[in-house]
Amino acid sequence: MPETIAQPAVGAHISDIPLLDPADAASRLIDELSGRPAVLFFMRAADCPVCLAHTRSLGRMIESGALDGVAVFVIAPGDAGQARVARARIASPDIEVRASGDHHADLGLGKFLTLQHSGTFVVDAGGRILSAQTSALPTASFSRAKVLAALGR
Repeated sequence: MPETIAQPAVGAHISDIPLLDPADAASRLIDELSGRPAVLFFMRAADCPVCLAHTRSLGRMIESGALDGVAVFVIAPGDAGQARVARARIASPDIEVRASGDHHADLGLGKFLTLQHSGTFVVDAGGRILSAQTSALPTASFSRAKVLAALGR
């Protein structure tokens, strides 16, 4: 029988998962947030073309000022090598790139067969989830409008 993975509810606090940066430095999500509101995009894979298109949208949002004062993290599944792959493919230097090991599942991002689910979480400065959009299909795991609405913009 497959294990059921539950997505955290809006209003709950985001899980304090361990992360690795592209240089293999370890940290924890809550420490990375440093008391800032944030958009957290969890990729299906570091080289997923749809996920990379979402990162381009995030980069344009940063450049336009729509995300002023908001930290933006893109988190790939896997190790620091996957964070390096993602970093090399993400054009915006203002997006912080990390890897979660196998901790995507801690946020309800399981796998269907071999397809890793992806998702976008918007959190306030205290780590409380304001919005969560997840999907087995990466096309449905990000919405510019939902991110901006969650931030009240």
